[in-house]
Amino acid sequence: MENLVTTLNTLAANGISLPYPVIILGRDDSGKAHASFFPATDAQPASRAASLMGMLSLRADNEAVRALLPRLPKGKLFDSGKAFVPFVKQDLYKEIAAHLPEADRVKAEAVRAVTEADAAQPDQPTKPSNLPEDWSKVVVGSLVLASDDPIDGWYEATVTELLPDDVVRLRWRHYLDLPAFNRRLEDVALLHPSFKL
Repeated sequence: MENLVTTLNTLAANGISLPYPVIILGRDDSGKAHASFFPATDAQPASRAASLMGMLSLRADNEAVRALLPRLPKGKLFDSGKAFVPFVKQDLYKEIAAHLPEADRVKAEAVRAVTEADAAQPDQPTKPSNLPEDWSKVVVGSLVLASDDPIDGWYEATVTELLPDDVVRLRWRHYLDLPAFNRRLEDVALLHPSFKL
């Protein structure tokens, strides 16, 4: 990734224009920050996916934005036209959002402001009842962690069915439009007991 950024910067400095990678960013319904980069070859479908998902897209057409690319996970495009955009830390999200055009920055901040206002409510979240304490207590409705690829990270998924041979059917908690999938019980992780929704 560092080499790609260096090459793009060199080409731009020499006045050579190429398609640029794109960053998709946005917040989910619970206010969690998501962002990922897509290579230049996927820039157009990634931008369409951002629009379809109510997220924002940012072309990496300057050195400051390209410097952020190595810190981001690579996104994935799906046949549905949508994309898988992993979680990122709030600070990184804010750094990226600072490079958006003003109208989009306002959109990104408005979502954040609503989330912070909701978080300021006196009701404290309680420990959800669907967190199994060990794998023997995983049942339909349990909230666990699953991964498409450990390099991309682990994400919350809900158990929808218990299958033979210690296989569970899962759905991504924050990506309900994506298809359900199977994992062996040994390939899912449990959330920490202090986790709060």
